[in-house]
Amino acid sequence: MITRLFERKASYQAEVLAEAQALVDDGLELDFVLDLFPDDAEWLTPLLDTTSGITAALDGESASYYFEASLKSKFLGATRETKPVVPVVIPAPAFSPLRTAVATMSVASVAAAVGVLSLGFITAGDSVPGDWNYTFKLANERFEYSMSRGDHRIDLQVQQVQARVVELNKLSERGDVSQAQLERIQREFEDLRQVIRNQELDSMRKAQIDSVGRSAVAVINDVTTRQPDLAPPAEAAAATIGDTVTALAPPPVTPTATPSATETATSTPPATQTPTSTATPPATPTGTPTPPPTASATPDPSATSTEQPAQAETTTPSVTPAP
Repeated sequence: MITRLFERKASYQAEVLAEAQALVDDGLELDFVLDLFPDDAEWLTPLLDTTSGITAALDGESASYYFEASLKSKFLGATRETKPVVPVVIPAPAFSPLRTAVATMSVASVAAAVGVLSLGFITAGDSVPGDWNYTFKLANERFEYSMSRGDHRIDLQVQQVQARVVELNKLSERGDVSQAQLERIQREFEDLRQVIRNQELDSMRKAQIDSVGRSAVAVINDVTTRQPDLAPPAEAAAATIGDTVTALAPPPVTPTATPSATETATSTPPATQTPTSTATPPATPTGTPTPPPTASATPDPSATSTEQPAQAETTTPSVTPAP
């Protein structure tokens, strides 16, 4: 762009002559071409006549074979002769104050833009929403996050959430917190909660996230105190932050019942047999025969088992001799 400012452009008459000559070369009549340029016909007519005459002379008589051969030999002979090299001096372009001013302003504009960009990125570290250089801060954070990988990306995300909490604290001290900023920090903690659920974090990162969450809740409570009109979005943001901190705790272990065969042995106490034997002493023989003794079994009512109850034998022998 700067180089073009110093280039010399063709004059108006040269441009008109080139355009008119092109029309004549295309086969248009000279008078018709001059009618197209009525303001320039006075000086354009002799020039077009001259070019037309030269073109007609060349078309009327072609060069002979001998002329071409002699011209070729002269040309080849001239190339064999060594001549001193004469340096070609190109005259400097005419000085133009307007072009110089435009070039100076262009260079100054580029330098100012570079300076503003550099200053914005350097001073953007302590900026808050609403500052002129806050956009540079967000752009720098997006660039760092896109270039990070693995655990370093998680650390950067936690640091950026912590930066949002610090910004919210500064705005709360001014009483200049908006609903959009509360919704923004709520989205930041929702993204952080997804990271907690999808990846296994070590104890150090969990402690850092827990500290950031507690600080954020304290700042949001301060916002609610200073700006009561922001209570609904502040409560929603505080609930999201609480869910994020709760997600750090390991899930409770639910005991799993394992079915096992349980044998219930029902033992029956052993049957108690109480034999009852009633013996009648022999009577005095009278000589009368007595039938053989009869054995009678009487079950014991004290038995509680399923086995056969004990039998009580009662034997009463009676012998009566015959008279």
